[in-house]
Amino acid sequence: MNKQLYHSFADLGEALLFEASTVSSVATGPGAQQILKYLHSAQKLAHNQEFSPATKISWSELKDAAKGAWVILNYPKGTGAIKAHQGSYHAVASTGGEVESFSNDRGGNILDFLKGKLGGNPKSMQIGKDTGGVSILHRKRSELNKAPEANTVNPTTLLKKFKPLWIKGANAAIADIKGMVGIMIKNDSFEKAGKKIEQLKALTGTVDAVESGTNDNPELFKNAVETAINMAAHYYYPEETGELSRGYRTGSFNAASQAGPMKLLTDIRNGDTQKLGTILSFFKRSLIS
Repeated sequence: MNKQLYHSFADLGEALLFEASTVSSVATGPGAQQILKYLHSAQKLAHNQEFSPATKISWSELKDAAKGAWVILNYPKGTGAIKAHQGSYHAVASTGGEVESFSNDRGGNILDFLKGKLGGNPKSMQIGKDTGGVSILHRKRSELNKAPEANTVNPTTLLKKFKPLWIKGANAAIADIKGMVGIMIKNDSFEKAGKKIEQLKALTGTVDAVESGTNDNPELFKNAVETAINMAAHYYYPEETGELSRGYRTGSFNAASQAGPMKLLTDIRNGDTQKLGTILSFFKRSLIS
């Protein structure tokens, strides 16, 4: 693999990390997806932002947060969020439709807006101080976008660029699953064999779609690559990566911190063949498990 391909693989990893959200388990009610999409795209909510449960909002602490702070609130009728920055607050609300917003410098007015849009008091809330992680990643992506291949730095085109790697790994996983099914049937583990057969159908269907060109951006491969990167980062840089957790929406494994995965991708950008091989091994493993 030449130097440019190592760079492209690192670009792919960064693009996937940018898309992935570990906060999807924080907002779970009606309107959650609309709110998270809005916050990630318009308000620079980091995808690895850490949250902690809270029973009330300390407005003074939110104001004192150096880079600002976030509050995610689950209401009976929908989902709300508050972004605190430089002494003011920006609130958004959705019951599953269009996101509505309101800005004010008084916390009471913010809560009144959310209560009126979402009904009653929040069932739960989560608070997190802005890590600044998305700004760092945006800056890195901006630097990448100055390169001649800037228009290709996105998951869809980059996944397609490495199609032979995904197909090779998937075919190896298919062979392993077939072997597992044979052993399960031999041992009369028919229920387990049935589940593996369903997995086999999904995987072979994805390979067929990729090879035929009908699907260049399969979720199955994208989630597997994301999982593989985070697992490899945890293997090489456990402290910088933190604990891995399975995502609520995609089922892929997410890292508690992006520091480890970003460090791993920097190594690959610099031509670390061994670490790239480890990612590909975890890619195959994630398709099997």
